[in-house]
Amino acid sequence: MEEKIIITFDSGLDVDAETIQKYNLKRLPVTIKTGNEQTLDDGSVKPDDIVDYFKKTKDLVTTLPPTVQETFRFFTRYAHMGYTVIHFATSQKLSYAYDNAIAAAENFNKVHVIDSKAYTIGIMPLITKAAEMVQEGKSSDEIIKYCTAMTERIRMHVIIENLDFIHSGGRINVAQKLMLSVFGRMPTIAIEDGYFYTKKSYGGKLEKSAVKAVEDMLKVTKGIERKMAYLGHTGVNDTIIESCKKEMEQLGDFENIHIQRCGASTTTHYGDGGIVVCWVEKE
Repeated sequence: MEEKIIITFDSGLDVDAETIQKYNLKRLPVTIKTGNEQTLDDGSVKPDDIVDYFKKTKDLVTTLPPTVQETFRFFTRYAHMGYTVIHFATSQKLSYAYDNAIAAAENFNKVHVIDSKAYTIGIMPLITKAAEMVQEGKSSDEIIKYCTAMTERIRMHVIIENLDFIHSGGRINVAQKLMLSVFGRMPTIAIEDGYFYTKKSYGGKLEKSAVKAVEDMLKVTKGIERKMAYLGHTGVNDTIIESCKKEMEQLGDFENIHIQRCGASTTTHYGDGGIVVCWVEKE
């Protein structure tokens, strides 16, 4: 019997609607906590809602990973339909989503959880490759093996204008925030082995800083897969994104650059001034 495979992910990972529809992907929502209210990240809370709430209240919106029970119910739906489930979870070092998914998956024979070692659009090259392999008729074992190895080749950097959000989320400490604020500088954060590390900071306006950061990221990188790169943002204006895209095209020589607005979960961490750059190193 032909293996029926479905690809799933939690919404701490940003996958655009077109890709979800094209490959019949299924999303497990995280919970968004606004004050005393909790809402599933199912599209009912928009990224701009999170920024507006902070501007009005100075109170940050937070997220909670899907619980074991929520994840179990999610997997049950597709397991009962005869699917083999390959589930991508937000990096284990950044969220309990992976641990909870592993605990839920123990109740099924055909549910497999992959630690994406990624966050936000860092999932895009992984989940797209997995979905393509499903269409090619590859087995779940082949997909899991390839994508697990591929997690080591994803490179992702975040350029951040609004320090309030990342400070609250623990990405920078009080001393770092104070120093950056005093000197008017913006930090960059890189994901390495599934965890975020603060890297170089930049002064000046966001557009100039972002373009310079993209240049610094790509000029020292070797062995890039040229087929596709990814550029995400949390509400940054089109002119700045286009400038970053041009810099990526010039330095990375990518065939295509996929641009997308990051979702509500990502916006809780980076506010409305986050730019995310992602590419894949060659095997």
